[in-house]
Amino acid sequence: MSNNNRLPSALNVEQLNKIFEAINQPKLSIGAFVTFFCGLRLNEICRLKVEDVDLMNRRLKVVDSKNPNRSIAGYGKDRYVPIPRKAIGPITKWLEIIGTDSKWFLPSMTTPDAHIRGKSLYEQFRDSLRRSNLLIPTLPYIEKTGPHKGIQKARHKYYFHTLRHSYATYLLSKGVDIYTISNLLGHNQVTTTQIYAKINTTQQKLAVEDAFSAPLMEFRPNHQQGMRQIEQPMQNNESLERLRLEVERNRIELEKMKMMRGQIIVERMV
Repeated sequence: MSNNNRLPSALNVEQLNKIFEAINQPKLSIGAFVTFFCGLRLNEICRLKVEDVDLMNRRLKVVDSKNPNRSIAGYGKDRYVPIPRKAIGPITKWLEIIGTDSKWFLPSMTTPDAHIRGKSLYEQFRDSLRRSNLLIPTLPYIEKTGPHKGIQKARHKYYFHTLRHSYATYLLSKGVDIYTISNLLGHNQVTTTQIYAKINTTQQKLAVEDAFSAPLMEFRPNHQQGMRQIEQPMQNNESLERLRLEVERNRIELEKMKMMRGQIIVERMV
């Protein structure tokens, strides 16, 4: 079965707070923090160098994104990612802790000259998910290869990579356009990013509320007959005038909505 229609999971603010409260390793804490606030991949936060953290200009330089060997066409690109103001304080304190001798933002647990292994960060985050009751199994499967071949395991709803999904979903819910998010994530095509529009229920709710905000009609149920009350014919000019004003008011509201949509399209093009 194809997974093309399977949507990625995202963490809400309450769940993120629960996870960070459950984290008990400083290195994982700052690593997960920067991953969420900058939308990084697991290998990108592991390979982040201190020299690529630009606090003055509030940005990170992500080098050799996704493919450090640049052996596949279209991969291995560099990009800059803005650091939100709220993240500057914790990052500054972390740099003071690791000192000037460290080449890597997240040094290895055992070898200071190397960066932390992705597997270590992955497993530590998984433990934090378990402690926060967010290690939620979704799909059982049988391991087909390796030393655990034949053993039943389970896929889970949230992983370390979910922090990146949550970053994209959060920005979209705050009104950031899909093209900007695509560039921030380092996607080659905006179609890859559009998957987040499907899981962004906040914008969907706002769109529906906005669409039905203009006055349309009023339903008045007739409780005695158990059916919708049928309006009586207009008896005088006053009633006809009220109807005319209501129609005109609806027409003006529709014109306003058209103008607003046109202005938004123009602003995006500029």
